[in-house]
Amino acid sequence: MKTPFNQELLRSLDLRILAIQRTEARRWWNFKNVISPFSRLWLILDGQARVRHHNREFRLTPGQLHLVPPFTKHDCSCSRRLDHYYLHFISRLPTGNDLLSLLDFDYQIPAASTALKQFQRLEALYPDRKLPCFDPTKEEYQRYPLAAEQVNHDAPAVDSFEANGVLTILLSPFLRTARDHEGVHARATRQFLTVQEFIHSHMHENILLGDLARAVKLHPTYFSDRFKKLVGVRPLEYLMQRRMERAQYLLLTSRAPVKQVASEVGIPDAAYFARAFARHCGQSPSEYRQLHLT
Repeated sequence: MKTPFNQELLRSLDLRILAIQRTEARRWWNFKNVISPFSRLWLILDGQARVRHHNREFRLTPGQLHLVPPFTKHDCSCSRRLDHYYLHFISRLPTGNDLLSLLDFDYQIPAASTALKQFQRLEALYPDRKLPCFDPTKEEYQRYPLAAEQVNHDAPAVDSFEANGVLTILLSPFLRTARDHEGVHARATRQFLTVQEFIHSHMHENILLGDLARAVKLHPTYFSDRFKKLVGVRPLEYLMQRRMERAQYLLLTSRAPVKQVASEVGIPDAAYFARAFARHCGQSPSEYRQLHLT
């Protein structure tokens, strides 16, 4: 049985809406291996389509809500038409992880009778928060999340407060079905939340094992052994995973040169960064970026 997730994490959740719009997809809505650093929530109004992720195929039909977590590789296809609302958002923890990437849950549920009004209200609050295009392989689509996050900072506080409340209502039925994902990040968050927060705050710095141990007030050797037992990898190996995932985000959403990305994730030696990235992702940083922008 999977572990119910720690609902205390919800108290520190940073919700930000990036895009909200109603659109009608046609046969052009046919994309493979889509992966983005934000969650997608679709409200299906009319027509039908299909989406595949987590080794399952889902049929999108009227009256359904479908949620795709961040960094989830998925395929989508529409044979005729799909009238739907899309909502792109992040649900970030103080650790820098997105909550929905740490959970397993029912990805498709029946929409409540109020769902359409809730989407319409979000669109009324953010009428200009629309995607520059609908093709996730286009550069302008990939660059959108960082720009949209900045807009969130500049939005009136009362609008953000209301929008977050509406989004919370939409997400609550999904979270009621949620269980901890059995991945490394979920285990690290359950056991070493302070370490996660330290890594997020100091990602750009040279972090040593002693720094991580001090964050939880443990001797480095004892901390390393305990971390390995509870999480499954050594602390510095986990730190490298976090650096590489942050690098993926920056490569997908910014124009920063590879050397700058390396520096921002705490690896000033660009050649070493490129080798580490290739080991982690199976591609060089330039190849990874090119794959998602062509």
